[in-house]
Amino acid sequence: MIVFIVVPNNKSLVSYREATLSYLGNPPKERIIESRGEDIPFIVEELSQNGKTVFGLTGSDLLKEYQLSKYESKLSVIKTFVWLDEKAKFGKPTLCLLGTKEKNFEQLPKNLKVCINSKYKNIAKRYLNVLESKGYKFVKIYLSGSTEAAYCNGLSDLVIDIVYTGASIKESDLEVYDKIFESDFLVIGVQDD
Repeated sequence: MIVFIVVPNNKSLVSYREATLSYLGNPPKERIIESRGEDIPFIVEELSQNGKTVFGLTGSDLLKEYQLSKYESKLSVIKTFVWLDEKAKFGKPTLCLLGTKEKNFEQLPKNLKVCINSKYKNIAKRYLNVLESKGYKFVKIYLSGSTEAAYCNGLSDLVIDIVYTGASIKESDLEVYDKIFESDFLVIGVQDD
């Protein structure tokens, strides 16, 4: 049986990537496929549907986002590596609702513009649905990055994006209003029925 491993090409994940590859028996380099983390669930599922044995290494945030967009997904978690990084503000990547330091969320008006990292469109939508049931209304702006810049330039009142060290939110004079989703590092695959 030939096994393929789809790994994130993000250099900051080297230690998690290496620990996970060790767990998987250090497969030969020719069996490793590098990809963007957000594409890994799709690649794993597609290759599996084409008869390949494949595992992917990705964050639980990116798997959740994929599963919310594709309800019939057969992907499952094979192994979880708890993310523990003392440099991370919350110990791990955390999707957060961010806003001005001058007020808390309850002091904001009920009609707001929110800039959302497009990688987290579905998780953010579920989260905002809860706030909308409490009377808030949101104009949603989706960007592939630069979410804090949108806030700094007056394009949004709030931001939904991943917080890691917290450096960019500090530079943008933002504060965390709420933690939406904390991420760990996963091995994913399609389990046989």
